[in-house]
Amino acid sequence: MRFVIDWLVAYVCRWFPRSGHTGLFPIGHPDEGSPVLVTANFSLTLKRVNKALKCQNLWLLVANSDGINVWCASGGGIFTHNRVIDAIKVSGLTDKVEHREIILPALSAPGMDLKAIKEETGFRARFGPVYAQDIPAYLEAGKKKIGAMKRFKFDFKHRLDMFVPMNFPIYLLLAIILVIFWRQHLLGYTIIFWSAVAFLYLSIEVIPGKTGWSQTFFSASFFAIIWAGTDWYRYSNPFMHWGWLIALFAIFFAAGFDLAGTASPRRSDAEMLMNRLGFKSFGSLFSEKDLGEISLDRDKCKGCKRCIDICPVGVYGELDIDKKTTFRNRESCFACVACVKQCPEGALSLIE
Repeated sequence: MRFVIDWLVAYVCRWFPRSGHTGLFPIGHPDEGSPVLVTANFSLTLKRVNKALKCQNLWLLVANSDGINVWCASGGGIFTHNRVIDAIKVSGLTDKVEHREIILPALSAPGMDLKAIKEETGFRARFGPVYAQDIPAYLEAGKKKIGAMKRFKFDFKHRLDMFVPMNFPIYLLLAIILVIFWRQHLLGYTIIFWSAVAFLYLSIEVIPGKTGWSQTFFSASFFAIIWAGTDWYRYSNPFMHWGWLIALFAIFFAAGFDLAGTASPRRSDAEMLMNRLGFKSFGSLFSEKDLGEISLDRDKCKGCKRCIDICPVGVYGELDIDKKTTFRNRESCFACVACVKQCPEGALSLIE
């Protein structure tokens, strides 16, 4: 029961830092030749990684990310090569294995300097698959990322996974206010809020609008018109429930606060607004994404394909006839800067 409660808390409150243990842990029965995987100490990440690796024999090195998930902590400058270097030195990993190689989470690329890890510890670092569930197949394939192991999927499964945890804190905050001041409206608010989230998450690919907020506004307007039209038909007064019509827009915008950044590969509307207001970021909530556009210096590009391998959303295509990298799906780029950080030639840069 305690395990279930702890998992629920970690799942529902994933917006907020929640730390797990750090250090070097054996999975199965590893020996001095077993692979070493690195992850962050975000409690939900640890639970999912341990579940995915339960039939493996390897070492799991958990570095301190201040209890924040890999992508946010890495993009926010918290889960970096410095944390990995510290974890290697403190854990005594050198005495546990004969080889000198570690496998980093693919989504940690924005914060990692592989050269620095090698120089400081003697360990060569490489990036594994995006999802922990693919690690067994990755190891079986000789540490090669095959199929979709390189890509993060903003699909229905992802949106379903985000449905409750990314919206529950907002729902709870507003629900507490209603309980204190307007308890009679709590049920109506609850129904509208979760209906709005369901509609936005299920229909995000077909709702008109280029940004999450424009899609949210369109959706709220659509249902407000239906509600007003129904009242006009039934009571000859389209504003019979004018208070709820106003609340409908407020609830939809609460539900779609970070719709683009959470349920799609687009940039976070909330983060872009904060940047315009002079705030670089807001804690760990949106810091996995940056503002700007990736620029390619063709003269520096050597065609190593590192950007193709590390981009989580498949922005880059195959090399052109001059053996230079190309942009295949540039509109999907939200400037996580993984490619910029990992380009060995410095051919990629972020233009603000």
